[in-house]
Amino acid sequence: MTRRPPILAALAVAFVAGTFAAGASAQWAWKDDSGRLVYSNIPPPPSVKASQIVRQPGASSQSQRASAPDEVEAEKPAAAPAAANAPKSYAERDAEFRKRQQERAENERKAQEEQQRSAQKAAECERSRGYLRALEDGVRITRTDPSGNRAYLDDSQRAAEMDRIRKAVRELCN
Repeated sequence: MTRRPPILAALAVAFVAGTFAAGASAQWAWKDDSGRLVYSNIPPPPSVKASQIVRQPGASSQSQRASAPDEVEAEKPAAAPAAANAPKSYAERDAEFRKRQQERAENERKAQEEQQRSAQKAAECERSRGYLRALEDGVRITRTDPSGNRAYLDDSQRAAEMDRIRKAVRELCN
């Protein structure tokens, strides 16, 4: 069995300690009501006063944060924005991602529906224009009555139908 030099063991220990220390530096620390020190990666609950917070991510030390009692009171409203600037948890990021996906899918669905409506409107416009041309050109237009007999449009019916179709063309083709 070969012995590893003690320097390698010391480097390994230093690496592991440094890794854990880096993770611990991004944690919150505060004293609860019973005076116990609490460590967490999420901000403390709103019931914890700013003077009870020992460490928070991004802050250098408690002594720099609260050097006077007036500053502690002034920082109470600032505690909420600090919590808002805290890194988001995986669940929060995942929820935001899913919300963005749903919004994107909803927007795509709406755009597709709008495209279908405009395509239908364009087809109706073209169909109405063709019917109006047939009416204006004097082509004989027939209708089927309820008993199944074919009846031709007379001049007054043709004029009424042309007015109706012109109005439809104005609405559909604009």
